[in-house]
Amino acid sequence: MKDKLGISVGIGITALAIVTILFYIMNAGNLELNEILPLLIVLILIVSTIYILWDRIKNIKKGLPAQDERLKITNYKACYYGFIASIWSAVGAPLISGIFFDYELSGHHVTAAVVLFGGITFMISYIYLAWKGY
Repeated sequence: MKDKLGISVGIGITALAIVTILFYIMNAGNLELNEILPLLIVLILIVSTIYILWDRIKNIKKGLPAQDERLKITNYKACYYGFIASIWSAVGAPLISGIFFDYELSGHHVTAAVVLFGGITFMISYIYLAWKGY
């Protein structure tokens, strides 16, 4: 029962996030780079949430617990890889931007890069580790 309640709450929050993003996009007009980066962060979070919820729903339909020990270890490893990617992107984003584009990133662009790289790394590593069974 606890698993089903958690999944129901997750689906509700995800649906509200999708509706909010749709309203924002419809009323935004012309989107600039400063407005697209936060949207990418939210979209990565939404896609990751949808995949994790789908995986847990699939387990419940099979009669298994929503999250077993293998998925907990997968989640921990994926979080670790996302954390390491976030740290190195905080160092690498301003460095690469300065070397290749001769442009100094402001603080909010570095923050966006850290969250984007960490989120993308988490999502890719979670899907890979869950698919491989590690």
